[in-house]
Parts: sequence; structure tokens; C-alpha cells
Amino acid sequence: MVDAAATEPRLTGTVPLYKNVEPLNRQKHAGYGVNTVSQPFNFLKDWHFVPAISAEFSFACGSYPIIFLGEKKMPILVMGLRQGSNVFVTEDGQFDSEHYIPAYVRRYPFVSAANPNDQPSTVCVDLDAEFVVSEKPERPFFDDKGEPTEYTQQAIDFVSAFENDARTTEAFVERLIAMDLLEKKDVKVSNPQDPENPVTVAEYWGVSAEKFDALPAEKLKEMQGNGDLGAIISHMISLQRWERILRRTSNVANAQAPAQA
Repeated sequence: MVDAAATEPRLTGTVPLYKNVEPLNRQKHAGYGVNTVSQPFNFLKDWHFVPAISAEFSFACGSYPIIFLGEKKMPILVMGLRQGSNVFVTEDGQFDSEHYIPAYVRRYPFVSAANPNDQPSTVCVDLDAEFVVSEKPERPFFDDKGEPTEYTQQAIDFVSAFENDARTTEAFVERLIAMDLLEKKDVKVSNPQDPENPVTVAEYWGVSAEKFDALPAEKLKEMQGNGDLGAIISHMISLQRWERILRRTSNVANAQAPAQA
């Protein structure tokens, strides 16, 4: 997965977090690597969501709402209510250690890019990541022989596993859609100026409890076998975490108010 094919690999669509992505190349990036930085999660501060894989639903459901967005019903982990505010990253770029760190975040600054003609994917790196350096890194990408270091090989393995899990997740979502289990949902908060009309702060797709409860026993058994049942239950449990997002958003707003006064 290291070194691009003759035809450049590609990242398609909007890829959250990533800015300046290049295929990892043993010649071009011979001197590159990563350093420890004082604010390791600064790259996440402005993102209020990240894509999720179904394999992590059971871990993530205790920390974040897991919802489905967009035409493709992409599963995401909600980490704030608005762009520019991740309520799990502190002002000094640290991550709240009480909560699960998403796989998508742990993968950064690496990512896989698809190659044409069904060629294997290529591992890429975001060169604009704050902790990626081009000289004298603490953890180099390549050794003196031009081979991936242990650090890089672990990153390659993680990217490969994530890519496989992403395909599994796409198939899971396709089954949800085929069963017509997803419905539009929203989150509302009270409006002090107009108590009769609460304000909608989020709209998304989620599993319909009514349709899920109506599934026959044989279908549930099938879903237990392929892992869908556990993922759905984790998703439904996770929706209780909206209260945490709302509370943290309010706390952040209250903390910023004196500074802006």
C-alpha cells in the first residue's frame, strides 16, 4: 500500500480532517515522520462529527450519538452541534480521556486512497498535520534502507483494517436501507422566546424503533449472526447521548460568554 501506482490514487468527496494529502512514498518522504506535540488533538477541534465504522458502535455508544447522514446514510459520531466546535477537545488541544477515541481519529494523519482499475489502495498522509515533519522526526516513516518503520507498518495495518471495516459498514447501511429501517429524526430544545415552538438543533436518519420491533424472529436471528443486531442496538442506545452533547455545548457557550463580553 506504500508508493503510488503509475496512475495517481484519488480521494473522492469531502474527507473530514484531511487537508494536504499525498501518497506515502519512500523516496519523496524519506526524511518525513512525526513528532510529539503539546496539543495533539488540535486537528479535531473544528470538527463536530467524524465518520464511524459499525465495528466500533458498541464502544462509541457510551460517548456519542451515532447517527446516519446524507443521501448515502453515512454513519457518524456526533461530537458537537456546529462546525468549529468539538465539545470533547479542550482549548489546549487535549482529548477528554473519559471518552472513546474514534477509529477515524486514531487513523489520522494516514488514509487510504482508491486506485483505478481495481488496483490495491495506496496509503496517503496529510502533510499539513501539525505533528508531521520533514526533517529529523522522532518517529520516521522510513528507515535508512527505505523500508517502512514499525510505526509506519502499524499505521498501514490500521488503515487497511479501517478500509475493510468501512466496506463492512457500507454493506450494513445497505441492508438497513433495504429493510426500510431508517427514518428521519430530529433533536429539539426549548425556546425561551417562544415556549410553544422549540428549536430544532439537529436532523438526521436513525433506526425506527417501531419498524425494528416489528421484525420477525427469524430476521432478528439472521441479524444477530451477521452483526447487524448489535450495531443497531448500539446505535439506538447512543441516541441517549444527545443530552450530553447539548449539555456540553451549553457549557462551552457559557464559558465563552464572559470572554466575549
